[in-house]
Amino acid sequence: MKDIFGPGGHLDTQLTEYEYRESQLLMASFIHERLFHLENGIVEAGTGTGKTMAYLIPALRYAAEADKKIAITTETRALQKQLVEKDIPLVQKIFREHLCADFKYAICFGSSNYPCRKRFERAIKKGEFERGDLDQVNRVAELFRKKKIFTVFDADVHPRIWDEINRDPEVCDQQRCVFASQCQFQAARREWAQADLLVMNHYLFFSNIGSAKSYLPVSDVVIFDEAHSVEQIASKQLGFSIDYEVLVNLLQRFFQRGRRGIINSFTSHDLRQEAMHELEMVVKKGQIFFEKAKSLFINERETTRRIITSLDFGDELYTAIQKFLLTVAKGEGDLDEDELRVEYEPAKNRLTAFADSLRSFTGVMIPDFVYWLERSSSDLLGNVMLVGRPLNIDMIMKQEVYSFYESSVFVSATLSVKNDFSFFSATTGFENGSGIVLDSPFNYREQMLMYLGADLPSPENDRFPAEAAKACAHIINILSGRCLILFTSYAMLRTVRSMLEKLVACTIYSQDTMSASKALNLYINDTHSVLMGTHSYWQGIDLPGDLVRGVIIMRLPFAVPDTPVMEAKFERLKDQGKNPFVYLQIPEAVLKTKQGAGRLIRRGTDRGIVAILDSRVKTKSYGQIFTDSLPVCEKVSSLKDLTAKYKKMIDVREN
Repeated sequence: MKDIFGPGGHLDTQLTEYEYRESQLLMASFIHERLFHLENGIVEAGTGTGKTMAYLIPALRYAAEADKKIAITTETRALQKQLVEKDIPLVQKIFREHLCADFKYAICFGSSNYPCRKRFERAIKKGEFERGDLDQVNRVAELFRKKKIFTVFDADVHPRIWDEINRDPEVCDQQRCVFASQCQFQAARREWAQADLLVMNHYLFFSNIGSAKSYLPVSDVVIFDEAHSVEQIASKQLGFSIDYEVLVNLLQRFFQRGRRGIINSFTSHDLRQEAMHELEMVVKKGQIFFEKAKSLFINERETTRRIITSLDFGDELYTAIQKFLLTVAKGEGDLDEDELRVEYEPAKNRLTAFADSLRSFTGVMIPDFVYWLERSSSDLLGNVMLVGRPLNIDMIMKQEVYSFYESSVFVSATLSVKNDFSFFSATTGFENGSGIVLDSPFNYREQMLMYLGADLPSPENDRFPAEAAKACAHIINILSGRCLILFTSYAMLRTVRSMLEKLVACTIYSQDTMSASKALNLYINDTHSVLMGTHSYWQGIDLPGDLVRGVIIMRLPFAVPDTPVMEAKFERLKDQGKNPFVYLQIPEAVLKTKQGAGRLIRRGTDRGIVAILDSRVKTKSYGQIFTDSLPVCEKVSSLKDLTAKYKKMIDVREN
C-alpha cells in the first residue's frame, strides 16, 4: 500500500493533483490487512481522506492475488455511476501500468432498469406511443441496434415511455423469448458473472438477500460505502408493504375486461365462472378487510397505527385468496399460449406473497418485526397500507452477511460516537473484526469556526424561534448569504422562515414551499441566497467551495418515539433495563449532527461557520458528547465573539 499511496508512489505519478495523505494510506493498509486475515472492519474516515481509492485499491489487490470476487455497495445509483465512470477506470490504469494486473468490473441495477426488446416491439406494434414520443423511441431503437448493454440512464426517456419498455421480471420468459439472444438484462448478468468487481447500491444488495441471494452472483467480500445508511435501507428492503390497490392490481393479472387473459383462456365455462366468482369474493373480502383496518385509526389526523396484538379479522380475506388460487390452478393446463403461461406463474407467486404478508401482519407472527397501518394525510380515498419491518437488523447481518462473506468492511465519514463504534456495532451486529477512526486531512482549526448557542433560550422556550431567527440573520449577514439551515421539523422551519424573511435581504429557498431538489438547484444558482430544509439536506448533498459558507443546525436532532419503529425500539430498550435516551437518542443524534456539520468543509480551501443554536449542547452534560464527536476547531459561545473570530479568519486567509 505504501508503494501505491506513499510519496512518489503510483498514485503520485498518475495524478497531477495528488497529495499524500497519511490517513488514506492508513485506511488502505487497514482494509488490506482485514481482507488477508479474513476479518471484518469498520472505517470512519473524514471528508477529504480519499476513501474511494483507499478501499478500491486494497480490495482489488486482494481479488487479484487471492482470485476473489468483490462486491462494492453504496447508497445511491448516482454514486454507483461515479465509481464506474471515474474512480474504477483510474484504478484499472494503475493496475495495468504498475502492478502488471488487470480486472473486470460491472455495474449492477435492479432488472426494471434494463430495457426489454420484446416489450419495446410490442408497444410499437400496438401503437402505445404518442406522436411526440417519436424522437425518444428512435433513440431507444438506435441503442438496441448498437447491441451494447444500456439502461434507463442511457436511454434518457420519459418515465411513461420507460414503463412501457422496461424489463418486467414477472412476465419475462427468457428461454422462450424470440429476442433472448439480444436480451440486455441477460447480457448484463453474464457481465456480472465474469466480473471481478461488482458495483451495486444498498437497496439492491438487501433486495438480493430478500430473494435468497438469487439475483446477484456470489461474491467473496463486500464493502459497504456510505455505511451509515445500511440499517435504514436494510430494514426497508427486508420488510413489506401491501394495500388494497396492490391487491386489485394483482387480481388484474388474472382477469381484465376486454382482454383474453388467464381466466378467459380456460376452456371450461364452469371453471371460468367459478374462477370469476372466487375473484369477486377476494375483491369483496378485501374491501371489507381494508375498511375494518381503516376503522382502527382513532382520528382523521392519525397517519400511523401500530399493531401489537393479532387482529380478529383478516382470516376471511386470506381464505378467499387461497380458494381463488386453488380454483385458478385447475385451469393451468388450458394455458396453451406461451405468453399466458409466462404471466400465470409470476401472478400466482405475487398473490401468494401478498397472502403470506397479510397473514404475517394480522397474526403479528414474526417476533422481531414491527407492524403498523399507514395512510397518507392527503389521501382522499383513505387508502390504508399494511407495513411490516424488522425491528433490528443485527441478527440478519450475522446470518446473511458476516457468516456468508469472507470479509465485510463498512466505510463512512460518520460511524463513531466520540471515536467509539459501539452503537454502530450493536445496530449492525458487527463481529469478528475491528475498527479504525481516521481524521480528515483538512485543517479544521483554520478552516472552521463553531458557534454553540449558549446565549440563546432552550428550544422548548417560547422565545426560541424568534431568537433563533435573529441569530440566523446575524450569521447570514456575516457571511453575505450562502447558508444552509437544517431543521428537524417542518413546523419550526415554517415559523423561523416567516420571521427570517423580515430580517434579511437574501432570497430564501425553503423545503416547505417547494421540493428539496428544486430548492437546492435555485440556491446553487443564486449567489447570496439561503437554503432551508429538513432531513433531505442533513446528508448526501455536496456543496463545495463558496456554495456553503455557513451550516446552521437549529436544534439537536433527537429522534422521538413518533414512528412505530422508534416506539418499538424504545420499548425494547426499556424491557432490557436500558435508557432509550442514552442508548439510542444520543448516539443517533450525534451521528446526524456529524452528518449535518459535514456539509460545510468539502475541500481543503473551504472556510466557514458551523452554528448549533440548541443551547443544550452547552448547558447539558450530554452536550460534551456532541462537541467531542465534531471536528476539533475553535468554538465560541456568543455571536459577538463569532463575528470577531470570523473576521480574523478571513483576514488571515486573505493575507
